Amino acid sequence: MIRPLFALSLGLMLFAAAGHADTLKDGVPNLSVIGEAYEDVAPDVAMLRFGVVTERPSAADAASENARAVEAVLAELKKLGVPDAEVETQGVTLAPVTTEDRDPKTGKLRTTQKLFRARNDLRVRVTPIGKAGEIAGALIDKGVNSFEGIDFEVAHPKQRLDALRREAVKDAERQAKIYAEAAGLRLSRVLEIRPIEESDMRPRAFAARAGTPPGATEIPLRPGLQRLSARVNMVWGLSR
Repeated sequence: MIRPLFALSLGLMLFAAAGHADTLKDGVPNLSVIGEAYEDVAPDVAMLRFGVVTERPSAADAASENARAVEAVLAELKKLGVPDAEVETQGVTLAPVTTEDRDPKTGKLRTTQKLFRARNDLRVRVTPIGKAGEIAGALIDKGVNSFEGIDFEVAHPKQRLDALRREAVKDAERQAKIYAEAAGLRLSRVLEIRPIEESDMRPRAFAARAGTPPGATEIPLRPGLQRLSARVNMVWGLSR
């Protein structure tokens, strides 16, 4: 019976602590403010998403031809200095390709199977980001015929986010002082700090044009900026 009693006691203590925080807010005049801070930073990682698609009359031919094409792409990545650990298979499929046409005699639609389609999708992490355009162009030259796009990311945002969290707290305090002074009051102690975790890093994708000319050695890319943000909800007690 010791463990159940301990668990029940701990649960009651946590419930009491939460209730105490609510009582503090309910029992004194208080002010709730959301502080925020953000920074626009240049991304330093490019994530390339692409695939090799092969269509042949038989399933075996489609699969083997696709495998040869993918091996050529992987060899090109190694030649360009991309480590194997930065290459990830996203999916491998083999399926019949069916078409519909109208029977000239009956006028009814009929389904016919003409080809088998093999597909291998890959994702590659590229650093430094300046090599992404060269690598994308080289892969298209080597047989990549389904280019899904490029996402740009910030590799290590934690330190920047920690600094932004501090700035968000300062912003909340600055706002709270303005409101309190305008009302003829003063801030007392902090009753609650509630982080609002929503990093506003929006990856921007680049989609390769279908008409990329053969022999192209580099695709021009513009990574732009990523926005990192931090928000916090803080509650202060008020006094005269």
